[in-house]
Amino acid sequence: SSGINAEYGDFSDLDANRSHLKESFSLTMKLLLLTALFAAVHAVEYTLTATTSKVDHAGSNGYFYLAALNYKGEMVDFGLIDNPDLDDFESGNTDTFVFTSEVDLGKIGCIVIRAGDKSADAWMIKSVAISSDTDEGFSGDNVDEDWMSSDTSTEGDNGKLAMMWCAPPLPPQ
Repeated sequence: SSGINAEYGDFSDLDANRSHLKESFSLTMKLLLLTALFAAVHAVEYTLTATTSKVDHAGSNGYFYLAALNYKGEMVDFGLIDNPDLDDFESGNTDTFVFTSEVDLGKIGCIVIRAGDKSADAWMIKSVAISSDTDEGFSGDNVDEDWMSSDTSTEGDNGKLAMMWCAPPLPPQ
């Protein structure tokens, strides 16, 4: 062993550096874990349920998007409404979609569902409901039986590009 030290030099500096790196790495990992836990604690889960009408051709394989607004005018755009590996928006089915956001809207005032430009067919929503970890939410119906589609032409689907549902007004404070 003394021959190795004589040939290659003293390793005590290397051992000190290795020990320092281990401590730095450990501290970095602890900070990353703490950051992830903090983000997870503050993330709000939103749940959308959408029931597709039972009328002929009510189901869709289209692309639809969700946004929600609160009573202060703040909006969260959740993006594409999709359960990967499931056939969403089928006639008569109720689908549940879960979204996570760092933004807590508090009391949800309205939701907007819009058709994407990749939608090849129309969708007839029967009813929707939204809630979150911090709000019991509200529900609404498509009482006029409007179709939603990116094809709004009278020769095509004659659909609505977007539809909005709003909670009842807040009581006076």
